[in-house]
Amino acid sequence: MIKVECYSGYKVHERPVAFTLADRDFRRSFQVREVIDAWLGEVCDYFKVKADDDNIYLLKYDRYQDQWDLIFYQDPRRMDTIQPPAAGVKPPFQPVFERFGSDRSIPIH
Repeated sequence: MIKVECYSGYKVHERPVAFTLADRDFRRSFQVREVIDAWLGEVCDYFKVKADDDNIYLLKYDRYQDQWDLIFYQDPRRMDTIQPPAAGVKPPFQPVFERFGSDRSIPIH
């Protein structure tokens, strides 16, 4: 369960300022240090925030149901622990980004 406290300026739930994650055995509150990005839709709004634990959270607010959800969590410190594959070992998937050729075809690898 998530409970979100919001700043309400010109509209209700304009942006989150704090949130609490809780279940039967766990309860933790966070202050929002920064709203990194926001996507405002017709039904739902999404807020990518950096909390006081230096982690990044994606929060969703459904206006019709008046309900918040935690969609995504990322610990940037753990991103440094991902090791590249050993020499000679091909990763299972490696994205390839190329520009379209002059014939506007999409290269398939």
